[in-house]
Amino acid sequence: MDMSRDPVEYLESGDAWADYCEGLKQAGQDIFRDLAPKSPIDLAEGHRYLARMVRFGLEHIMEAGDPRLPVFFPSLCEVQKSGWDNPDNHHTNAYINGAFEYRVSGRRGDCHYMSFAVYAGSMGRDGGRRTVAYKKIEDFDVDADGRFEIILSEAEKPGNWIPLDADATTLMVREIFSNKLQQVRSVLNIECLSEEPPPVLTPDFVVNAFRRSIRFMRGSAKAFFDIADAWVPTPNVFHEGNPEQAASTLGIPDQLYNSGWWECADDEALVLDMTPPECRYWSLALCDYWGGSFDYRYWKINVNNHTVCVRPDGSVRIIIAHRNPGLAETNWLDTAGHDRGVWTLRWMEAKEDHRPNVRRIPFADLETI
Repeated sequence: MDMSRDPVEYLESGDAWADYCEGLKQAGQDIFRDLAPKSPIDLAEGHRYLARMVRFGLEHIMEAGDPRLPVFFPSLCEVQKSGWDNPDNHHTNAYINGAFEYRVSGRRGDCHYMSFAVYAGSMGRDGGRRTVAYKKIEDFDVDADGRFEIILSEAEKPGNWIPLDADATTLMVREIFSNKLQQVRSVLNIECLSEEPPPVLTPDFVVNAFRRSIRFMRGSAKAFFDIADAWVPTPNVFHEGNPEQAASTLGIPDQLYNSGWWECADDEALVLDMTPPECRYWSLALCDYWGGSFDYRYWKINVNNHTVCVRPDGSVRIIIAHRNPGLAETNWLDTAGHDRGVWTLRWMEAKEDHRPNVRRIPFADLETI
């Protein structure tokens, strides 16, 4: 986008739309990396990723990107995915600005964990993201019906308050569920407390939204695909978590992440054995290279400490395979038609880091182990 041009002339000429489309064309090439998988299903996933990112930009930046007109929108859910999302999570974002004050009100749903995070920066800008504030629902006064009200501002306020910095850009509300598809999500509302009248739509805002959308697509792709490329050469390993990397990609501060690249042929199985450490919550999920969890609405691709089958000795065995082996005291995860991808093991408030023992064996040998 040519931000030096007059916005009205830029739109009137048709060049702004043409340049936006050219930016999308260039962003589309980001999925054709040397180490990116190129099977038919992975090519399909890669192009669905591009479509999702286009939708994210248009719906969330164009429609909800003015911090003076804040609105909550789902940023990670069943059909919007990025950064190897956790199927147990529902993320709701709003664009904000540290120059204004906001009131967030709502009613908590069935989640067992809920947090409010304020971030500065952007995935597409130099310096990336920075955490300004991170609060859990237990940090606030909530009534017996689960209702709450929170003020966000630079100046400290009495009662429920979240601090803002001048460069704050995003509020993210995380909900973590034990069985998300069967549970009720929270009701949330946000309003800007500015006394100024609401701004009308302008050519400048539209042109800038096009630019921000492209920047978001390119920045997200580089950040996450660079990480995946580092894992691909050593498959079927859970790498040690990197707290700084997790923070820069909007990870939960008190959660350890062990991720990596897995591969499993149609006639093979991956056997994971572990004894989970004491922690508030843990989960394992299967995703594609592009950052999207497999479709957990239709395939069993994740497990957590609430849904897991634990053996009498406290150990857990997880089998990743293309079909259900039907073994007792095991937890089967479906590959959902994929033979490779990213896996992420999450440990929340764990006292120690723990990684499973991984074996890659013929599927036919499962009954002998």
